[in-house]
Amino acid sequence: MEETRTVSAQWELSTYKFRIEGGGLQLMLRGMKEGRFKGVRCHKCGFVYLPAPFYCRKCYIKIHEPVDVDDHGTIMSYTVVMSDIRGNPMEEPQISLMVKLDGCDSWIMGTLKGKDWRDVAIGQRVKIKWAEQRTGTLQDMECFVPAED
Repeated sequence: MEETRTVSAQWELSTYKFRIEGGGLQLMLRGMKEGRFKGVRCHKCGFVYLPAPFYCRKCYIKIHEPVDVDDHGTIMSYTVVMSDIRGNPMEEPQISLMVKLDGCDSWIMGTLKGKDWRDVAIGQRVKIKWAEQRTGTLQDMECFVPAED
């Protein structure tokens, strides 16, 4: 049985820089407008990225082969937020996930709804809850919910 560890700490995220190349993000957003994900596969090693960089981070070659990525996946990591940035208790804890979607090798982040935080575990299956009105933005993905696989 895996051990759950609680880490009490504060991290200042405003100093971190995240880079997502425009082409891969645009491909992903166009797919999200249709209620699906599009990633890119490296033709050399087969690694599938979502959102896609313009080069494979393993092989260091340009990549551009679009592939469909499923909207079901597995929880790889998670954290439960109990208080806001000022330390005030939240009315409802927020569960933030790192999920490896089926057909993809990289992970994406999102929040989990519909499950008590005490019942969340690494390895559980989740699926995307898509917004009813999708516009091709990151808000098209409302959250993750437990999967009925």
